[in-house]
Amino acid sequence: MQKKIKLMAEYNYFPLWDIDEADNLEPNDLPISSVTVERLYNWAKCYDSIIDWNKPQEAGFKNLGEKEAFEQEGLALWQQLQQELSPHYQVYYFSEKQHKLLKPTDVVFVGSTVES
Repeated sequence: MQKKIKLMAEYNYFPLWDIDEADNLEPNDLPISSVTVERLYNWAKCYDSIIDWNKPQEAGFKNLGEKEAFEQEGLALWQQLQQELSPHYQVYYFSEKQHKLLKPTDVVFVGSTVES
């Protein structure tokens, strides 16, 4: 049986989650490359940078360009994780842009998102 994980940014957490146990995953627990781990950490840092804990209600990207760049990197990471973790894992992605969870069977093109 394939394990289900979710790529989702959350403040101050590594962005991979166990869907069935609703728990944060550690990168060294997964068979992913060091390059992908570094990209995941950088993506998470980008998300962490959009909140000021003194004014959390104002959290958000500075402009649409930053938000779109974040989404595009998330989609690219999602595709990379699917390649590296297949066939033992199903990788889902929570899209900040669409505000919904994308399934591994959704068709994604970096630059735009199309659902199957």
